[in-house]
Amino acid sequence: MKTTFQLLFLALTLFTFSCDSDSIEKVPVNSDVVDAELYDLIKRIPTEDEETSINCIEFNYWFNLFVFDENLNLINTIPIINNEQFSEVLGSLKDDYSISLSYPITGELSTGETIEITNNEELKESIDSCQKDEILNDCNGALTTENCIWDVTELGNSSGIYSDSYFQIAQGGNATFHHNSKAYFGNWTTYFIEDQLHLNIFLNDTGAIGTDWNFDWELDYTSDTSMIISNDTSLFNIAINCNLPCKETTYTSCEFEDNPGFAEFNLKDYLACLEISPLSNDAKTQQFSFYETEEDAENGTNEISGENYTNTTNPQQIFVRAEDEKSGSLINTFQFTIEAISCP
Repeated sequence: MKTTFQLLFLALTLFTFSCDSDSIEKVPVNSDVVDAELYDLIKRIPTEDEETSINCIEFNYWFNLFVFDENLNLINTIPIINNEQFSEVLGSLKDDYSISLSYPITGELSTGETIEITNNEELKESIDSCQKDEILNDCNGALTTENCIWDVTELGNSSGIYSDSYFQIAQGGNATFHHNSKAYFGNWTTYFIEDQLHLNIFLNDTGAIGTDWNFDWELDYTSDTSMIISNDTSLFNIAINCNLPCKETTYTSCEFEDNPGFAEFNLKDYLACLEISPLSNDAKTQQFSFYETEEDAENGTNEISGENYTNTTNPQQIFVRAEDEKSGSLINTFQFTIEAISCP
């Protein structure tokens, strides 16, 4: 049977594996973000004995597995289709039961090290290790889906102040958190501590945003569309939203029935479509506002509402001013087109 071997050691030494490898320059390191247990694990890994290292074996599914009792009588034939099912089957076997695999299973890694699996218990441990790798790898694609955001919903007894907020995750784990027409920059990183999947969030903010979000969160990641993160005081649902106006060159809205050519626009929705770089302001928070002319955007005058805006011409250019949150200095301007259209 064709098998591929790898060490979970490679994954564990990358506890700061985020959904890519780029980093944000000049973002200060917050030593309080990751708890001491994580650092203890990192320090322990290079010194672990070879006998206790965890190896990962990846099977070429599917295949039939024969199960034998203590007298080597065939008692079951099970089609094995994935790691999760295989682990469950192995965990349900009695100690003196055997399966249709020949031990020891051995292989040589690219490092030249030989690994060896000698029984059902070690095989289950190896397969469970592979499942952790798979979850982290699935995260890579799911969190960075193009033209999608992760909407935040507060759960439990909460204030609800973040109910209209969302995250954008770029390649490299770079995270942009949008809240109240502001963009906060940082990153998020996934890793396992024992069998618990964690999401570590860091946003470059020393105020309320950093206080509320800069944590080592426990993560329930059950699908590509929704996950729950929690700590001792907070609980959030984060769900993917790909229904953004970015897919078209023009941001459209259905015109009023009694006033053709005019419509209502939530201009804030288009912020997720702008190419906002954290490096344009050294990863400091940016504030956004909307204008009808480029001159007004550059000068910060005659600001228009980012919500429930009615166009004055059709189509119409809208200009966005990005400024430093604290100093108010201009960082950049953007523009996009809105158009009221007839809807069936």
